[in-house]
Amino acid sequence: MSINHESHQYKNLLKPFIIIFLFLIIAGAVKAFVLLGRDFLPPAARTAGDASSIFFLTMAVVFFIRWLIVDAPFTFLKQLTVTPLLKSIISMALYFIAIVYLLHKIAGIDIKPLLTTSAVLTGIIVLSLQETIRNLFTGIWINAEKLVVVGDWVRIANKEGIVLAVTWRTTRLKTREGDIIYIPNRMLAEGIVENYTHPSNLHAVEIDIGASYDAPPNKVTETLLDLASRLDCILKNPEPEVWILNYGDHSISYRLRAWIDDYGMLPKIKTDLNSGIWYAFRRNNIEIPFPIRSIHRLESKKKAHSAEDITGYIKNMDFLKALPDDAINDAAQSAKIMVYGNGEILFRQGGKGNSCFFIKKGSVDIFISEEGKEKKLSTLGSGEFFGEMSLLTGEPRTATAIANGDSEFIVIDHHGFKDIILNQPNIAEKLADILAKRTMELEETKKAISEEEKTAVERMQSKRLLKRISAFFGLK
Repeated sequence: MSINHESHQYKNLLKPFIIIFLFLIIAGAVKAFVLLGRDFLPPAARTAGDASSIFFLTMAVVFFIRWLIVDAPFTFLKQLTVTPLLKSIISMALYFIAIVYLLHKIAGIDIKPLLTTSAVLTGIIVLSLQETIRNLFTGIWINAEKLVVVGDWVRIANKEGIVLAVTWRTTRLKTREGDIIYIPNRMLAEGIVENYTHPSNLHAVEIDIGASYDAPPNKVTETLLDLASRLDCILKNPEPEVWILNYGDHSISYRLRAWIDDYGMLPKIKTDLNSGIWYAFRRNNIEIPFPIRSIHRLESKKKAHSAEDITGYIKNMDFLKALPDDAINDAAQSAKIMVYGNGEILFRQGGKGNSCFFIKKGSVDIFISEEGKEKKLSTLGSGEFFGEMSLLTGEPRTATAIANGDSEFIVIDHHGFKDIILNQPNIAEKLADILAKRTMELEETKKAISEEEKTAVERMQSKRLLKRISAFFGLK
């Protein structure tokens, strides 16, 4: 790709020589024609021929000088924002000199009187073009100081956008709405310029949210920081932080501050954070209260799901079929209903975990990381479960789980399961058998062994898992 770009760059660099060569051929041909036809050509034709020869020769010289001091050097300096402006100024100066020379050489105009009256002429030009000249020199200053550079996200004169170009007269922005705005350069010198990209592309995103007085501040803070840590677009350094702003009439006001390095993604990142806060607060039973003006409140709150409802969902799960009814009821008592939004990360591969998820509604994409690349392993739907190994053994997560659409989960953690195992130790052995069988079913090597070998491996896996379960739950 870079090789093609460089070859294209060199081709553009050599294009002016084609024009120079044509100008020289035309100038030489016209001059030769005039010399050969001097005896029979009329004087007017010879004069026109000489003028044409001088014109084309002059243009060839101008193009060559322009290539020598403009095209060739600046082709390798394209990364400098000042390059287009300097090219324009030098080119204009060369063309002006060429025009003055041709007027003097061809038309016979004496430029000395023009030079003697240049002070008056210059004064008139400066007065009539003072706004343009101001923009010109401001443009030079902007480029030299790198106040804004192509690709920067900026706010100028209350207009926000990405810089497309900085010319000798205007700075061109493209807004988020796709509109192109031309801002006179003088406004950059006279007004306030906010640059969100240079000299640092770090930018703080702040989200203000109110939480109920019933929610402990430490819990709210932990929930917000956990949400920020789950989003890939949020930087880990500097670390996100949460401030308590004030105690209002109806809520405690918090501010989540996180850092990003792509200002162009700001609206989407704010959307992801605001959406994530709703789901995170819902999962952690943190209320976002209505204003105090809403004085009519229901005395009783509708409970989303009772323990009986949860029992009905989980008793048919293959993973818990080994449990007696009373144990399933105990598990339902400690279980929670958690809601995740589309794209939210339930947990990451390698992270700590001690809970198992049963999918009540929606679906989950399971990814594994191999050699630094994310690979989608499967999509689990309603009625399926995952995370059972971390629940029973406390081992780190072996995959990453991401909600596919708005989804509801029944979550059972280690603390809610501990009493069940301690009260009925024989359940641990049954669960170890189920885990061993499930592990074997997930291994690709099962196709290469016989049923007897498979049974033997399952028994070994079961014994090994039973030891880990017993150690994790403190069984003797």
